[in-house]
Amino acid sequence: MLDKYIFGADAVMLVYDVANTASFDNLEDWLEVCKAALAGAEKPPTFALVANKIDLEHLRAIKSDKHHKFAQENGLLTYAVSAKTGEGVSLCLQKIAADLLGIRLSKQEQEQQQMVVKAEIVQYREDTLPRNPNSASASAVCSIM
Repeated sequence: MLDKYIFGADAVMLVYDVANTASFDNLEDWLEVCKAALAGAEKPPTFALVANKIDLEHLRAIKSDKHHKFAQENGLLTYAVSAKTGEGVSLCLQKIAADLLGIRLSKQEQEQQQMVVKAEIVQYREDTLPRNPNSASASAVCSIM
């Protein structure tokens, strides 16, 4: 059935969850199935490996070097995105489209897609830190306003 979905595709994005090892472990099977389904294509599609949920760095199970090793071994373009925050999504799609068209994006075009987030560090007194009312632990609640 997969061959019906990817027939005539110019690009195939293999997306996995950086916090879920099973999603990464299944990539080899997905890549093999996709390549087999597209074996008769006139022009083989571009394959891209996309690490998703990079906003969950504290839960990361798949390290960047493992991601890049898999991509290099299989000749895949490589990207890292967060669908939740939008980080890297536009740049990923723009780079894949540029690759398909044979266009090289300038550094300025690539940096244009980078979101700049400014944050202010606030030092609260220990006794004024908010606490999570639903937790028995004494840890403070972190919030972004």
